[in-house]
Amino acid sequence: MKKIKYITLLFAGLLFYSCDLDTIPTEYVDKDYAFSDVENVEYVLNGTWSYLFDTYSTYQNPGWSCVLLASDAMANDAALQPGKYGYLAHYQYTNMNSNTATSVSAVWTFAYKTIDNTNNIIHYIDEVEGDESEKQRIKAQAKALRGYIYLNLATFYAPAYAYDPEYATVPVYTEPTNSSTEGKAKSKLSAVYDRAEEDLLDGYEQLEGYTRNHKYQFDQQVVAGLLARLYLQKEEWKKAQEYAALAHTGYSWMTRDEYVQGFNENNNSEWIWGHGQQKDQATASYSFHFRDVSSSSSYYYSFMADPWFKEFFDEQDIRYQLFEWDTSRFKGGLMYKKFLFRSDLTGDIVLMRKAEQVLIEAEAYAELNEPAKAIEKLNELRNQRGALTPDLSTLTKEELIEEILIERRKELFGEGFGLSDIKRRQKSVERKSYPETKLTINGVNITVQGHTTTRISSEREFRTNDPYYNFVIPDTETTNNPNLDE
Repeated sequence: MKKIKYITLLFAGLLFYSCDLDTIPTEYVDKDYAFSDVENVEYVLNGTWSYLFDTYSTYQNPGWSCVLLASDAMANDAALQPGKYGYLAHYQYTNMNSNTATSVSAVWTFAYKTIDNTNNIIHYIDEVEGDESEKQRIKAQAKALRGYIYLNLATFYAPAYAYDPEYATVPVYTEPTNSSTEGKAKSKLSAVYDRAEEDLLDGYEQLEGYTRNHKYQFDQQVVAGLLARLYLQKEEWKKAQEYAALAHTGYSWMTRDEYVQGFNENNNSEWIWGHGQQKDQATASYSFHFRDVSSSSSYYYSFMADPWFKEFFDEQDIRYQLFEWDTSRFKGGLMYKKFLFRSDLTGDIVLMRKAEQVLIEAEAYAELNEPAKAIEKLNELRNQRGALTPDLSTLTKEELIEEILIERRKELFGEGFGLSDIKRRQKSVERKSYPETKLTINGVNITVQGHTTTRISSEREFRTNDPYYNFVIPDTETTNNPNLDE
């Protein structure tokens, strides 16, 4: 039987970032040394996190941010600039469904090397020397990280949970592996969710009372937010609402002025979870070359906005101010200037915000037939952004849910929820061409540029629950693990 290829002991990276910790060069570490004491195990945990977010595969794949970028490129509201490097093939649906694509291999490798490292931590840490409470805290954070990865695998490698919980998706590993480990078969989607849920619940319980030092670390509120996402996807609405409320308790709204300053600072009062960057450790910052469409230092500035997207916003909404027509580099493209490089060409990566968790509460309340509470949560966000708050009390349940889903698109653009929201709600990608429109902006004549891909292919319209929305397993993995065909 051939063996798995990508599940290998990594222990890469005693590497840190954003002035959170001292810098130590990335190296492969001997297992006996790595698990000789609790301090070294923490190095393994931090190095695993650093590997996940600060490892290049290609420039198009700057760590796990590539998954968030792919999700938005494959959705409704980013109209990627034609001819630009990075994510255009995702946008055109010729990438994440190609088992030879570099992005397909990158995502798989990032995920399963991270899983294997967490498996090693969970398996060995009880045997190492050190303070028992520290050991349990590290184990809890390793479980939370493993749960986060399995939740993402369930999200992107399968259709909606409600559509087919028996869907054969990805293998589940919970024990350390090596080069002689036999590869596992695909697990049912329900089993992948169960694995993620158990890990996150264990992490949540074991992190009670822990106060983290840095925003990249898992604490109880971060794990609550991940559980809220999981239960949202499983349509367990009451649990989604309860964990979302726990996740954002104590976090305050950013000001309207802060909203237009670039979404690049971990110290933002709304950020519950984020990955910091500094000049000499800035791999994840490379994602801003795609997201940042207005800075002169951005190489690709490819994630332009669909002009129809602008129609969702009220003119007094602070988010409306982020729209600007490009009159120089990509004439007629609609810039949405949410993400901006800092002056040193770095930018922290937002992973969870209060706004997202409040919107989870709103959606859950609507599904629980508590429209007044849903509207209250929706308006809490809209008030913070200066948006209108029309009377929604006469809407049907379905209409109210659609209002909330549109608000998610408006608020979370560029943060990685585009495709996952389409999939979990069993919707279709919706892109329509923009009519030929000529404008004069500051004396410059432009022709408005909208979506250039409005179908999966010339023969195939976008549709609900389309297999093309699911990431595929790379051919190198299926070749080395024939059990995946079972």
